Amino acid sequence: MGFPYLRLKSDEIRLLKPLTRPPEPLSFEIVHVPLPSRPHYVALSYTWGPPDNRHQISLNGRRFSIRTNLNDALQQIQSSKLVSDYLWVDAICINQGEDSDASRERSFQITRMKQLYEQAAKVLVWLGNAINESNNRLAFETLSYFRKLRLADMKKASPYRPWWWPRKYRTNGQYIAHFVQTVTTKSDRRIFDVPGSRTHSAWLGIVALWKSSWWTRTWVFQEATVPEPWVAIAIRPGPAFMPPCKVKFLCSDQQTDWLELTTAYIIAAGISSTPGMEAGFLTGAAEEALKLMIFRELRIQEATGSFLEVLDMLRHSDCADARDKVYAPMYLAPDDVRGYIRPDYEGQTVLDVYLSVVRYCGGSDCENASGVESILPSWVPNFSSSTKQNPIPKYLWAPENVPERAVAFLDRRGLPNYKLSHLPSFCALDAELPASKKPQIRGNDTLLVSGVYVDVLKDIIPDSRPDLEAAKAVARVKGREWAMGMHNQYATTGETYLDALKRTLALDIVYDDNGRPSERGGKVENEFLQRPRAELSMTEYRYQLNMKAARAKAFAQRDLGLSKDNYLLVIPNTASVGDAIWALSGGRVLYCLRPVDGGEVHQYRIIGECYAHGLMDGEISRRVRMGEAHFRDLCIV
Repeated sequence: MGFPYLRLKSDEIRLLKPLTRPPEPLSFEIVHVPLPSRPHYVALSYTWGPPDNRHQISLNGRRFSIRTNLNDALQQIQSSKLVSDYLWVDAICINQGEDSDASRERSFQITRMKQLYEQAAKVLVWLGNAINESNNRLAFETLSYFRKLRLADMKKASPYRPWWWPRKYRTNGQYIAHFVQTVTTKSDRRIFDVPGSRTHSAWLGIVALWKSSWWTRTWVFQEATVPEPWVAIAIRPGPAFMPPCKVKFLCSDQQTDWLELTTAYIIAAGISSTPGMEAGFLTGAAEEALKLMIFRELRIQEATGSFLEVLDMLRHSDCADARDKVYAPMYLAPDDVRGYIRPDYEGQTVLDVYLSVVRYCGGSDCENASGVESILPSWVPNFSSSTKQNPIPKYLWAPENVPERAVAFLDRRGLPNYKLSHLPSFCALDAELPASKKPQIRGNDTLLVSGVYVDVLKDIIPDSRPDLEAAKAVARVKGREWAMGMHNQYATTGETYLDALKRTLALDIVYDDNGRPSERGGKVENEFLQRPRAELSMTEYRYQLNMKAARAKAFAQRDLGLSKDNYLLVIPNTASVGDAIWALSGGRVLYCLRPVDGGEVHQYRIIGECYAHGLMDGEISRRVRMGEAHFRDLCIV
């Protein structure tokens, strides 16, 4: 029999009041508190782990079963005396039962998760117990040392000035580049050293922190990216002043924060890009952690974007209930989506929830980026699949003109570089064309849409991570054939074949220091990417990092393709020769479609988004207006 939860009032939450101190067994009193009264509590963020329920705590004098990872977290919180008043834990404070009352409660409580974590006095992130306690202790000592280096660099980069004294404005990327340039990765053995040394063991401990399964959870994007109450500033001559951090990371009996973890990543990136360093184990180690770091920066700047953009940023994450891949991002996106899609664990299936996203978006831009392997209709995005593929950017975060000298006030949301215009990145097909029809859903398995046929896929260079040199190495013969077939000229844009290829490899997109698409004109210069960091200026190093980001985002689970009419394409790695390239009504980019064998005329499956160099800025619309192309009615299944 489950725990007898008392029903909550509409404005209430449950909190845990600790009743024992170590080494006594865990015991709590559960209390109901109105959330608008702003109670003082600490919120826990953790992974649930396997459903073993092997451990028992006392809850209002009754035995209550919890999983191993939660038991470890509560034991450490109690022994470290991190909570004196109240604690909030989702597995205990929200009724997780199977009955209809529990389902309705969960559906309602997740609507206030964002507010709940933002109102918490502190958020404790439990990364788990350390696998190697010695490496773990050295890791946290090294993280503390990195903090000192970062604060010293912040002071040097932004010396004290009176509040009324204008100062030259610097972006976050400039601060990071300055720090990387000044860190002496080769001479300081406390930053990096040979295998077997204390520093090397410390890095193994840091990598273990980054490899925690916590970083892969969907809900942590809401829980641990809450903005801090202040920002780091220099308020007087002397050391930089840092306010207490709201989010604390725990691993065994050690603690760290966002500043130390992000600094460690910056230093690790610098080490990995330095020739002669035996640091291969650092490459890609923080891949999952970096995604959360970037999202946190965007959330602080209130620049996470539209609901669809937030959904895309969380596509790689994991959750036990596939519906949470939509429910979690809803509360990090604009308010209008919350009036259209409402959480309902009792009455909505996974298909119902994903269809509601398509209806909300109202166009073809919301499509299944994961390819044809989904059990859902091909036009329904399969958010439950954890994919590394980044959707082709639909919008640019274009910075407004920033004065060369500006006063930076305390409010981080007022800084000039946060004033960004949200502009369309591509417009493959004008939705206002007379023959264009708005997409319609027939039943739950068919999308009726109008589109314009563009071309057919003729050839593929099957390399999901190509740059200019890699493409030549993997398919040198094909590369020569493509260039010779075009006489080394790309007729569509008037560029040389090589220049068109460089821009195609970046999807013609430039990314800013926070990983956001910011302008068109991006390209991949392979020779420049190979230059060591020591040879680059601060500006060149930032440019190199952003170019690497553009290449990685463009070709995650994508290949390079060539169409029958010699258009350079970026296509899903599930595409095949013979697939058709279409512009669909309501879509900003192009799409790779595959005819359905034995199906109706013009019946297709969506394989994924497609980029065609020289056809992304209204060229197809002009063909329609001139009578060179025509709309056709398609049936997407």
